[in-house]
Amino acid sequence: MKQFDLFGGFSKPAKSKVKVRNQGRPKTITPEIVFETKNLLSSKNISNDEIMQKLNLSKSTFYRIKKGYYDDLFKKHVQLNIQNFSLT
Repeated sequence: MKQFDLFGGFSKPAKSKVKVRNQGRPKTITPEIVFETKNLLSSKNISNDEIMQKLNLSKSTFYRIKKGYYDDLFKKHVQLNIQNFSLT
């Protein structure tokens, strides 16, 4: 709806400035985060909620990692650590 301004004719309604945050998938999921999540999942003493809080993950990202969507990043992290591993 247009409002009438006495000195300038009709004016345009102001647009609302509502910021939208944290929508969609996260921009970066690193192999280290995936590895740490899988490592914490293997321990029986910590709950899913505690893992999400500790690693600052959203629920959807955590369950995607748990289900195996990012197994390629997990394998990449393991391969990099195997190459850097030495017993000496």
